Amino acid sequence: MRRKMQARDEEKILVGMDAHSEKLELCVARWTHGSDPVRCKSITTTVDALESTYSKQVPQGSLTLIEASQNTFSIVERLRRIGYEAKVLNSDVLKGMARRDRINDRIDAENLAKAYARGNGREVHVPGEEHREYRDVLFGYFAATKDALRAWNRVWGFCSAHGMKLPKGGRLNSVKDVESALEKAHLTKTQRFVGGMDIEQYKSAMDLKGRFQRQIELTVSKNKDMQALMQILGFRFIVSFALVAFVEDIRRFPNPGKLVAYVGLNPRMNSSGKDEGGNAMTSYGIPHLKALVTEAAQISLRHGEAPMHRWARRKLAEGKPYNKVIGGLARKMVVYAWHVLMGHPAPNCEMEASFTRKLELLGTRIGKDELKAQGFADKRAFAASIACLFYPKTSASTVSHDVCAATQANTGGLCERPAGRLGTPPRDKKS
Repeated sequence: MRRKMQARDEEKILVGMDAHSEKLELCVARWTHGSDPVRCKSITTTVDALESTYSKQVPQGSLTLIEASQNTFSIVERLRRIGYEAKVLNSDVLKGMARRDRINDRIDAENLAKAYARGNGREVHVPGEEHREYRDVLFGYFAATKDALRAWNRVWGFCSAHGMKLPKGGRLNSVKDVESALEKAHLTKTQRFVGGMDIEQYKSAMDLKGRFQRQIELTVSKNKDMQALMQILGFRFIVSFALVAFVEDIRRFPNPGKLVAYVGLNPRMNSSGKDEGGNAMTSYGIPHLKALVTEAAQISLRHGEAPMHRWARRKLAEGKPYNKVIGGLARKMVVYAWHVLMGHPAPNCEMEASFTRKLELLGTRIGKDELKAQGFADKRAFAASIACLFYPKTSASTVSHDVCAATQANTGGLCERPAGRLGTPPRDKKS
């Protein structure tokens, strides 16, 4: 007990950092547990001089505290390379800590150290290098999707403004219709130029989106966790890739409720005394991931026949609002995903046809050359080899000996990982 008290009373060096794209403001402070940090000195430096500044002016063994921002993860990685510990605090940690007439980088850096010392700062997980690359690809895909949508809206706006008949059907097919309509329409040379440029911008955005999507599909074809998530109806390449990219290590979440809250699908609590507030969905979480899982829930509601899908249809028949039912179904799917990533054994080992179709579609998307590079003759052999990992009993009679041998060579064992599919996910009390 005395040793614990001595450890708590030991003085520690905290470094609050207010980071910008080029400028860094540091506050070096001495801190003893149970008291506010005492500022020793303030340092103004640049991002390029980060390593030299720390080696000359910041003591070894200090703890650096950074507010989450755009370049935070790269700064943390650079500090760790030179032997300094760093933690990232949530972006709202400084809310309410500064007066309106006393706001500058030096004060913010000092307040970061105070917030951590008082226990007010929530720590943000710093992803590893591989998962940071996954996130970069994912954000690039989202940006390309947004650009493609904007470009297509400009095409439709041009057609509407010049009295042209708006095309029907899918967007890619509609592009040919728009191009042919431009040739037949009574337009000036300048108007044809503008319309053609709008179409070219759309084609360019769609090409960029397709290249990002192919990178995602290639990653999914080699990642067993992403493939395991595809067992969930509504989870295909993008959703599975995004969930693994943000979750990284599922052991960070001790129970499925923690993962639900991380995604942002848990209902908010707002009650005091006799007043019972609403139970709308929380505004926290990861917006991109929340949107993807919600869309997946809408798809699975239309096509699914599992108990959770029947539960959702029953709630709709009882008159529950559609958005609340979709939110509850999305939570159940995230609970399902937690058990899949944890590798819990499956009580039901029947292979679903939808999972096989997804795997064969993935094999088609990555192409024959990539399949051969991975050691598979065709998309069916690729799908069957992955099915061996999750459905060993049902797939053993349908998978050839050569496919199983290739799977063993690629994974180090046919059924090295427990089956990841669950017959029925546990009841979600919040739903």
